[in-house]
Amino acid sequence: MLRQFDVIVVSERFKDGTTATPPFTDPSLGWFFVDNINNGLENCEAEWVIVATDHVEITREFLNNLAECNASFPMADALAPRIKAAGKFLGGSIIAKNGSFVQISEDSPIRFVAGPHPDIAAFSRRIVQRTGRVDTTLPAPFQLIDYSLRMLHAGGRMLSIPYLVIEGTPSDCPFAPKECNAGCVRTLYKSLGIAAAGKFTMRHPKSWLALFNGIKALNAKREAAISLSKMTPEMFKDIKE
Repeated sequence: MLRQFDVIVVSERFKDGTTATPPFTDPSLGWFFVDNINNGLENCEAEWVIVATDHVEITREFLNNLAECNASFPMADALAPRIKAAGKFLGGSIIAKNGSFVQISEDSPIRFVAGPHPDIAAFSRRIVQRTGRVDTTLPAPFQLIDYSLRMLHAGGRMLSIPYLVIEGTPSDCPFAPKECNAGCVRTLYKSLGIAAAGKFTMRHPKSWLALFNGIKALNAKREAAISLSKMTPEMFKDIKE
């Protein structure tokens, strides 16, 4: 019998093989403490896989709420919880009109998103099997967004549900630093093509260099991502501002 949840906790402090004690245990729950998401994915067997950093607190209450959301929204292959931090709610991201990624507003209704907050996401086992490994060559804030966009091509969608909330102490602007521009343009190009990447570079011209540095390898990744794509224009429209 499959476990209900596997929790992958990703942190640099696990790089040397250091591990951690789970906050609680349960026969239906597996824990993996890794510095690379893929090391956890390779060993997951549960129906749902939770990817989290150590900036959020996985509790029984959160898992119970997640289970209820899974049952209530079977059309979603992945969920983007909101993080309650310092009186604010930080959610998933959509593609803004200017071509960048932007977090959804605190009062956003239930909606599909382009990706989760970088500190927490939940994926069904079926979509993980279709989407494959995470691209860990990208900066950390973009790894799960890239995975979620690739998931669209595999026919999956990520849903943000306002009342699926987890507590934590994350950064509230994960995409703001200029050093993220390279990761952003490569993520856009890989799943959405030159039109989406070009719109971003109009505001960040230097990011063209990041796009064309190693373009051959990036094109190979793009081809793998979009091959036999199931993403429709409506699915793309649903993740935009």
